[in-house]
Amino acid sequence: MHEILEIVVIAVALSMDTFSVSLSLGTVDIEMKKGVLLSTIVGIMHFIMPLLGVFIGNYILKLLPFEHDFFLGIIFLILAFKMIYELFIENKESINMNILGILLFSLSVSLDSFTTGIGLLAVTNKILLSTIIFMIISYLFTLFGILIGKYVNHKIGKLSSIFGIIILIIMSLYLII
Repeated sequence: MHEILEIVVIAVALSMDTFSVSLSLGTVDIEMKKGVLLSTIVGIMHFIMPLLGVFIGNYILKLLPFEHDFFLGIIFLILAFKMIYELFIENKESINMNILGILLFSLSVSLDSFTTGIGLLAVTNKILLSTIIFMIISYLFTLFGILIGKYVNHKIGKLSSIFGIIILIIMSLYLII
């Protein structure tokens, strides 16, 4: 039971960045159909990435010239600028996220689960159970983030979009620096 609790705590920690970015996306009124698709793909990526981390992660990390936090920070910054454009320049109320954007978003918020997969065997030998828990919790956190963001956007309008943009910029600068 203690081992399962550790896995759930790790899954929640892995899903916190996904939640905060999803909250930001919800503030710009992402379509619910795309929100569910995004949540599903994020969940799938949180299933696949730790498996990749377990099986090939140590080898790949030796080859990469950058930290995953830096890459994630750049993706968040790009997303923040896209949200600024959508909010102020294009003056639209919803973000039109295509499948490539959804895949890039899902990949960027799942990179930390890849590195977690590298050390997962030190925590448990129940790799499949761990990745299933990661998948479910990240799906739920993504979906709840979007729903809460939509609710906040409905209540306070553009101010919530600005708040979401500020969250993304702070997170990206923290990860880059």
